[in-house]
Amino acid sequence: MKRNFWTKLGLLSLACGLFLTAPAAIINADDTTTTTSYATLNLNSSDAHLSLDAVPSFPFGTVTTGEILSGQPLSNNDLSDNNKVTVTDTRLDAKGWQLTVTPTAFTNNDKTIAGTLNFTPGTFAFTDNQAADWKWEKTSLTLPNSSSTPVANSTGEQEGTASATINKATFKATSHDALASGKYTSTLTWNLSATPGPSASE
Repeated sequence: MKRNFWTKLGLLSLACGLFLTAPAAIINADDTTTTTSYATLNLNSSDAHLSLDAVPSFPFGTVTTGEILSGQPLSNNDLSDNNKVTVTDTRLDAKGWQLTVTPTAFTNNDKTIAGTLNFTPGTFAFTDNQAADWKWEKTSLTLPNSSSTPVANSTGEQEGTASATINKATFKATSHDALASGKYTSTLTWNLSATPGPSASE
């Protein structure tokens, strides 16, 4: 019995010795390789441009003589048609742009109504996020005004197509000629122009 025990112990010691002296696995760095590939595209910039794609209309509907004579603000709180200002700027060397408006008085033949047109715009936004660099300067127009009024601008930091929605507008009459029944129309001329780059003044 004792002899069998010592025999087993000897075999176990021999096995441990063989395990401890076995060579470690060899990892060869040359077994790892790196390969390069490419993604390519060709840019066709023929569509790069600056454009004013949409401007709003301000329909105030039927009003009374008393509302005009009292200077009571006329409100349109639900502008849902033709109520966007949309600008596209995809120029490769864009330096920015400015949007101006030149309004006439409300006119019916030789009768006119002057006043102040105020509108409430939302922020300019691309299809996926806000156009942070596109700003409204002014949202109040004096009718009539022979000179253009700056209303929005961009410094050129962001490019693409962005829209702003006009949800509300008010008009307050400040003066008028002898009034007559009929449709009065104010023409708003919107002008989008590129902001000159630094070299333009050199």
